Amino acid sequence: MLFNIFVSILLGVYGLILIVILLRVVLPTKISKPKRRFLQSDLIENINILELSDVKKSFDQPVLQEISMSVRKGEILGILGQSGTGKSVLLKLVAGFLRPDEGQVFFKGYDVGKMTESNLLEIRKRVSYVFQSSGIFDSLSVGENIAYPLREQGITDEKIIRERVNNLLEIVELTGQMHRRYDRLTSGGKKQVAIARAIANNPEIILYDEPTTGIDPIIRKSLSRLIRKLNEQEKLTSVVVTHDLKCLDIVADRVILLKDGRIYFEGDLNELKTSGDKYVQAFIGGQRYTQGGSIRTSA
Repeated sequence: MLFNIFVSILLGVYGLILIVILLRVVLPTKISKPKRRFLQSDLIENINILELSDVKKSFDQPVLQEISMSVRKGEILGILGQSGTGKSVLLKLVAGFLRPDEGQVFFKGYDVGKMTESNLLEIRKRVSYVFQSSGIFDSLSVGENIAYPLREQGITDEKIIRERVNNLLEIVELTGQMHRRYDRLTSGGKKQVAIARAIANNPEIILYDEPTTGIDPIIRKSLSRLIRKLNEQEKLTSVVVTHDLKCLDIVADRVILLKDGRIYFEGDLNELKTSGDKYVQAFIGGQRYTQGGSIRTSA
């Protein structure tokens, strides 16, 4: 009698184990957090999150020449310069989309330019890029666009994805727009979706390429305030490439002005505006400064 009871219990336990195994095969484990490797520098508090040392980049001709700079954790750095001075190229070097011809680009102490493609993928999980054209999929809804990087990083728990998307839509002031077609949004709304998607996977840095271009002045101001708010609220570090001094008035802790592929000025925005340098004043005034030292209105 006792033997039969023992056999029944044993068979029951084995049956339960078999059911659990089958459920794991049929119903995969829901993953709620992005797959991200630990970096030793994550433990260092006061490290510059970005550093560039004597960086040079050329295509048919030199674009960047001996660029050395750093970005502190939590800072918003604005990068200014006339068209063709290498602003967007600098941003792409930081993101690892391009590699420097000479010099080094460091992310938290790791040399991005010397990384293998597989190691670069790990860095890109921590660095988000907001393209000038937004870079959003027209064929997907607003919610699907924002959810895309979450799924790309291995999250499969649809409840977690839905909650994160709704939260982000609220943050960027697009509440209730989850199912709206992306191509039905205004240019400002598209930028808001691009920013929401950029912060979806909890990056450490966001790189903005001309975030306020092509937007009317009222929305431009609102978007600039959003960038500032997100940097503080989401504990981000941001680099903003722009021609828009009014945007930098709101967002920037520090600015860099590029000229001929080199850093011509570095300081806060007030120091830029009060500089006695003729080239700086010409740039601020929207004028072109010629080699002879004269200033003429840009065409």
